[in-house]
This record gives sequence, structure tokens and C-alpha cells, in this order.
Amino acid sequence: MKAMKIVVSAVALWASMGISRAQTTVVFDSGSNGSRGDLVITNDTTIILPPDGILHYKSFRITNNAAVGFVKNANNTPVYLLSQGDISIGGRLYVSGGDSQGDRGPGLGGPGGFDGGRRGIATAPPGDGQGPGAGRAGTDIASNRADSAGGGAYVNSTGNGTTNAGSIYGNAALIPLVGGSGGGGTPGFGGGGGGGAILVASNTRIDFANNDGNHFIDATGGQWGTGGAYNGGSGGAVKLVAPVITGYQRIYVQNRNGTAGSGRVRLDAANFGGADFSTVNPSYSLSYGNMLATGLEGTLPRLELVSIAGRVLPTDGISNGFILLPNGSPTNQPVVVRTRNFGTKVPVRIVVAPDNGTTQYFDSEVDSTAGNAEKTVNVNIPANTPTKVFAWTR
Repeated sequence: MKAMKIVVSAVALWASMGISRAQTTVVFDSGSNGSRGDLVITNDTTIILPPDGILHYKSFRITNNAAVGFVKNANNTPVYLLSQGDISIGGRLYVSGGDSQGDRGPGLGGPGGFDGGRRGIATAPPGDGQGPGAGRAGTDIASNRADSAGGGAYVNSTGNGTTNAGSIYGNAALIPLVGGSGGGGTPGFGGGGGGGAILVASNTRIDFANNDGNHFIDATGGQWGTGGAYNGGSGGAVKLVAPVITGYQRIYVQNRNGTAGSGRVRLDAANFGGADFSTVNPSYSLSYGNMLATGLEGTLPRLELVSIAGRVLPTDGISNGFILLPNGSPTNQPVVVRTRNFGTKVPVRIVVAPDNGTTQYFDSEVDSTAGNAEKTVNVNIPANTPTKVFAWTR
């Protein structure tokens, strides 16, 4: 990955004032190798994400108000849409979270986002939502009750009387890029899914074609399924990086019916000439600057899961995994985590989220002062229950 640099391209002499003024051109490398070529999308399209979630284009263009969605990969990475040339959004990009399916199950998170909690059934209790700002399960489906299921949080948290709402997380720069969190389940209904996460980065420019309402990025969180509890999924994350960003930035990261927190939007460019931020919803989710960093730079710190209960994960570079222990297995199990590029002691949290029952959190610290390091953390994983395991810094 090349570093961003400033190159002096021309000097204009203002003779009448005796002033020399340098005009500058920003050189930025999105990281695209161009292997997918030039893509022009004219009809509704679904793109299957590769295992690392990275889509390498020479140029990328949506026309005719076409809708573009994505099929999540097994690692649930965000969408990384990278281009060597211009990106033009003359249609719709969707990474939104799924609505609760009521008594049939939770809403699923968008790519890089997190699922809602499962409903309770028979003797199995409802499950907490998933993600750093997950809403917790509740015993009541009504709103304005302390024991109601909670909605997912991100840039903010929406409780509406419950003590089970999720907690705020993340940062304005969206490094690392993380999606929205799911809402908690209730005895009869699942929670909404969190909005997904997408990075759109170009070596040259990103342009939203116009403001007719058909050109946008949607990372909204999924709705409740109970008609009562505020247990939707939070909005997700949208990050745009290019030397030039222009047009109406119509970006949605709210929960679709106000039953959870909103997500985050980050715009980084050297030149915002012609850009209009008034259509970012909600406006308080927006941060912008000129960092010109995608978060994919190879020297950035990252935390990885290596193995769960002795089972090595199929690929490096991910921080989540799934396991189903056979009935009768010991519940005390090792989880191995790896730190890269920190150069310091790293406080970590292992999150064990079963489909049904309470999410558990296990805190530890990895000493990375001497370089990359691994550590084994013993956790409790319920047997005979589908369980997701996450590793986060804290």
C-alpha cells in the first residue's frame, strides 16, 4: 500500500500582486490492483464477496438507478470497494441489516454487521444481539419497560425505558471499519440486524451523480419484529476515501423505524468542491476530514482469532468465528488470539455469543511490546448450542 503524498504539479505567478501560489495534486493509492477491470452496472446486481471482502476495480460505475447488493462471505467482512480510477454512483448501494422475522428468527446483519438476538422458544431463553453495541435480550416485548429487549447501539443508543440497550462504540475515523450491532431477542421474537459496513475508495474521485433520491448508499439497521420492544439493529458504517469527493452525499445509517441507534459515516478527501452533506441521515453520524487512510494499510494494528476450542480458523486476518461443541463437551475451552503491529500491551475482550442465552465477555491482555504475539484465553462455551466467538480490543 503506497502512502499518500503531496506532489507540486504547477506554479502560477500572480504578477500583478507579486505573489507565487503553488497548486497541488494529491496522489493517493486506494490499494486496488485493478484485477476486476472496469465495471459499469446498468441493471440490478448482486455481487458475491470474496473471502477477504476486497473488490479490486480499475473503475466502477453504477447507472440507470440500478440497485447493487452484496452476498456476505463466511468471514462476515465489510465490503471494501476499491478502484484505481473514478467511482460514479448513479444508483444504489445496499449493505443494510435485515428486519426481524418475528417468531421465525432474528434479522441478519449486513456485510460486516451483526445479527439480532434469537427469540426464546420452549425452555431456551432469548439470545442477546451480536456486535460491540449489541442490545441484550429481554423478558418483555412492550416498550417503556426496564426488562424489555434492547436495541443495538453505535454512534448513539436508543433505550426507550429499557436497561438492555446496547453501548456506544467505534470512532469517527472508522478505523477499524465495523458494522452495526443487532437488537436483543424476546421470548417470542428476534431482534433486528445491524447495518453492514462498506469502504468506497478511489485513487481519483468519487461522485454521486445527482440528488434525485435514487442515488445513495444504504447501511440502515433492521426493524423490530415485536410491535413493542425497541430491539432493532443499529445503523452500520459508510466510509468514502478519494482525493476528490463530489455530489450529493445521500447516505443512510439510521435504524429504519427508530428502534435502535444510528451508525457512522466518514468522508475523507483533499477536495470536497461540489459536495453536499445535507442528505446524510442522520446528520450527527457524519465526520469528514482529509486523512486519506482506508484502514487497510498493511502496517496498521489488528487483532485476529487463531483458534477456538482447538480448532484453527480457516484464514488469517479475521476476528470472528463460529463453533458448535458436541453435547457433553467441557464448557471451559481455549481461544487463541494474535496481535499484529501494536508494539505495546493490548487489552482484549473475547465475546462468546450463543444463539440462545446470555452473551459472555472475557477480558485479557496480550503483551505485544516485543512484536506480534499470541495468547490463549480460557472461556466458557456452551455445549450443543450454536455459538459465535468474537475478539475485540477494548
